[in-house]
Amino acid sequence: MRRNFLSVLFALDATLLVLLVIAFQFVEAGTSEYAILQVSLGVILLTVVGLAIAARRGQRLFEP
Repeated sequence: MRRNFLSVLFALDATLLVLLVIAFQFVEAGTSEYAILQVSLGVILLTVVGLAIAARRGQRLFEP
């Protein structure tokens, strides 16, 4: 089955968001690891927003 690039990117973003939520529980605020988690969360959220914009413009996220 052939997959569209946007559907693969969406699945990757969803997986990374779940892992980040889990990681936030084990990291103390004020450390460099916490800063890296926040930057990673920002990048992933920007990618999700980009996917939403692409979906609204009519690009197909999933192929039948």
